Amino acid sequence: MPEIQAATERKADSTARPGLVALLLFLLCLGCYLANGRTLPFAFGGDTLPNRLVPFSILGFGTLTLDPFREDFEQAGGYHWYIKERGGHLVSFYPIGTPLVALPFYVPVYLYLWATGRADHASLFQYSEPAEKWAAAAMAALSVSLFYLTVRRRVGHHTAVWSAVAFGLGSLVWATASQVLWQHGAVVLTLVLALFFLTWGERPTWSAAGSGFALALGLVTRPGMTAFYLAGLACQVLAPTNTIRARLLKIVAFLAAGAPILLFDAVYGGAFYNSSLVGYTARQLQYFRPAKILLGLAGVLVSPNRGLFVFTPLALLGVYGLVRGCRRSIRERDPLFPLLGLATAAQLLAVASYGRWAGGWTFGPRYLVDILPVLGLAAADAWASLGPLWKRLSAVALVWSILVQLNGAFCYPASNWNARAGKNLERQAWSFSHFELWEDFRAWLAMDGIAAPWRA
Repeated sequence: MPEIQAATERKADSTARPGLVALLLFLLCLGCYLANGRTLPFAFGGDTLPNRLVPFSILGFGTLTLDPFREDFEQAGGYHWYIKERGGHLVSFYPIGTPLVALPFYVPVYLYLWATGRADHASLFQYSEPAEKWAAAAMAALSVSLFYLTVRRRVGHHTAVWSAVAFGLGSLVWATASQVLWQHGAVVLTLVLALFFLTWGERPTWSAAGSGFALALGLVTRPGMTAFYLAGLACQVLAPTNTIRARLLKIVAFLAAGAPILLFDAVYGGAFYNSSLVGYTARQLQYFRPAKILLGLAGVLVSPNRGLFVFTPLALLGVYGLVRGCRRSIRERDPLFPLLGLATAAQLLAVASYGRWAGGWTFGPRYLVDILPVLGLAAADAWASLGPLWKRLSAVALVWSILVQLNGAFCYPASNWNARAGKNLERQAWSFSHFELWEDFRAWLAMDGIAAPWRA
């Protein structure tokens, strides 16, 4: 039987067109991400409002500030914590990375508005709501396509397709990253792009540059990407090569490709915050509680209302795949999986140490969205090693994971669970009697419309 399955996979690989399959996966996921028809009104927005406006500031007015929309904010009722007055300018409280990653997806929207005479500040402010939805969905769908192209170099065609479906529709890439312009969508895209280069065949020097560029872009998007940036750099330092010169070239290429982005970010932070750390990054450091790391770790992994293994049980296969991949890599003297495993563990422990590990007003463990590309890659690698029983259990886990994401995309936040949890969010995350998935589903059944609207 294994020989027949392997032969089938090889035949499929020889007939499949990777580019076409990647395009179809992009369209499938994009359709699913947009299907709820839900955008985030200004009155209910917060963290993502600067991210959705800065790309229009760049394209329409050539500035990284939100000054062009000062009047629009005033007419809409003002702004809150997510925007700061710095040196006479309105600037985002959050890192500049997400607007930069989203910028290419805003270009066609801006050109259409410009061509139809709607490129003034008021029109751009108005259309930023659907533009954010499109950009977030397109970024996530592109991540799925790149993920497929990455894993298909390591596994058979059918395994690669189903791995991409699991990644795109069975994880918080759907319910969280694809819906609004939080940092998570940009991080997922940059990390998948980095994995695409880091897993390239002989890992030529240009692939080192590609991974350096992608990881630097991720680093200026979210501070938590530091561990993955260092892991990517260590991959070049420990690259399996016969010459020191080749290794040095990879290191230089990695650093040089990302240097302009890191320098740009440092200049941006210095200009508006007198520091390379923007407001959000500096503020986050205040909330770490290492003494409560075990409670936080349990919360982000298994709590009923925020646990990764509850919302995406397929992540268990990713953990197994990481352990298995590390053992194999050590035998083969390939540093990739051990370094990715260390970076993933560091990110997980950092989130667990965070006093607000429940993630605020959100669906599921959104802080762990950042590690999903690595877990997805590891799960795809591990699939072939599973016995029949474990493959059936994994299929059941996939069905559950997709149903959970449907709940997040259409039913959440119908029961207003976050508001009812109030300031006791971390405690309520452990409430078995108030299971958010079930309460949202029941409330959604009693509502009109295809998807529950965002709530204040």
